[in-house]
Amino acid sequence: MRTPLRPSSFATQACRLMFGLFVLFAVIAVAGSCWPFRVSSQSFGGAWTQFQQLEFFRFRIGSRSDWVSNVLLFVPLGFFAAGLATTAGTAPRASGLIRAVLWLPVLVLFSLLLEFAQYWFPPRVVNPLDVQAQLLGACFGMGVWWLIGPALVRRMDVFTQMRPAWMVMLGLLFLAQLAPMDISISPYDLKQKVASGGVELIPFRKHPLSLPSTQLGLVGCALSASLMGLAFINLGHRDDRPPRSIWMNGLLLTLAVCFMEAIQVLVISRVSSTSNLLMGLLAGWLTIVCVQRREGSLAWQLHPSERTYVKLAMGIGVWLFGACYLCSEFWWPLEPRIERPRIVTILRAFRNQQLGTWLRTGEYDWPTKSKLLWYAPLGLILGWVCRQIQLDWRLRPWPLLLLALVVSVHLALALELGQTIFPPHAPDQTDLLLGWLFSALGLALGWWITGLFPPRKLATLPTSRLESTRSNAAGSSFASPSSAYHRRSTSTPQE
Repeated sequence: MRTPLRPSSFATQACRLMFGLFVLFAVIAVAGSCWPFRVSSQSFGGAWTQFQQLEFFRFRIGSRSDWVSNVLLFVPLGFFAAGLATTAGTAPRASGLIRAVLWLPVLVLFSLLLEFAQYWFPPRVVNPLDVQAQLLGACFGMGVWWLIGPALVRRMDVFTQMRPAWMVMLGLLFLAQLAPMDISISPYDLKQKVASGGVELIPFRKHPLSLPSTQLGLVGCALSASLMGLAFINLGHRDDRPPRSIWMNGLLLTLAVCFMEAIQVLVISRVSSTSNLLMGLLAGWLTIVCVQRREGSLAWQLHPSERTYVKLAMGIGVWLFGACYLCSEFWWPLEPRIERPRIVTILRAFRNQQLGTWLRTGEYDWPTKSKLLWYAPLGLILGWVCRQIQLDWRLRPWPLLLLALVVSVHLALALELGQTIFPPHAPDQTDLLLGWLFSALGLALGWWITGLFPPRKLATLPTSRLESTRSNAAGSSFASPSSAYHRRSTSTPQE
């Protein structure tokens, strides 16, 4: 049997991973601060004189979007710096706190260097408020580490056996999705992106497949997702455990691809399209299936530790699909019109409505209003998911029910308010109230029905899977994590 890692070796590997992530986010900060890397002729003396005249100790908030962007830019740097200072949570708390405080001057110096370098990279503007916001973000990131960092390290088995090449590849793929680094959370910039067709909700509507740029984008998404699939197969394995199943690797890939496509909404020059999302999911899943099929049909079998996660992911996925379908029915044809006077007029009419108007007058379109009944099955699914979480992890029921109710309320509110930018429909207070009511009824019913059928105890991992997979991997020349695991298990003397 393999000898467990010593605490010192465990902390060393965890620190290596956190240092790599710290460097990755530092590169993102440099790229985001100096983009588009057009160097101008500026004398060092003149730039230094102007830099000394800036008021770094006068706190105020200028552009809120820029301020929030700079705060978020340094949150991961503060998080991983605190992890390095505490040696991945293994150092004593007092000494770790002192080391974390000593990291703050390093982060402040890094922020000052970024601002000073912007004199040579127009159209960037040097602003002392950015340094203040980045310092606040670093402090916030350190606080997050003290809350969840050590527990997160202890629960992640990926630290026990790392494959740096795959980690580097995932980092490079993440950076590629952010290129050319023109990231913005300004409402005006996002509005201009939506108006110019930068967000495509219907596949191939604004960017037909016949365009070479669309074809190139699809090929790039397919290649990136395939590489991500290979990385998830090879990452996170331990030599004394079997490899993850196809379902678990597919779940991780789906989350990663959806996150990559969602974050591109903030990259102004990139096109966020559902066609790229679907192509990435298809290519990634095909890669995982083709690589892991060497293990045979048992590669589809879920491990006992995976069943809960995959089951809940499927429930949440079905709920998200239903929520998207319901929104598309009320927002169709999904052509946003972001015009401030029109939106203000619609919201004023929505506020001045009388509750239950169309119920009393009978003037309504039943095919449209009947779609409100979709809230009931959505609440039913959400109740099932919350009840499964409560039974599997032995959590208190009331916080979960309250969270599910808040999610249902926000879904109904978002659906109604979204109609202000998706004509020809308009929000209605009665629809909002009925959506809340049907969601609450479905939630209670789903919670009650799921409680009648408690989950069965998970069986231990059958040895037949290990033996069958070992026999399949023995004749394969593919160096997969599963074959490595079985080679080690066969070479280990039995007691």
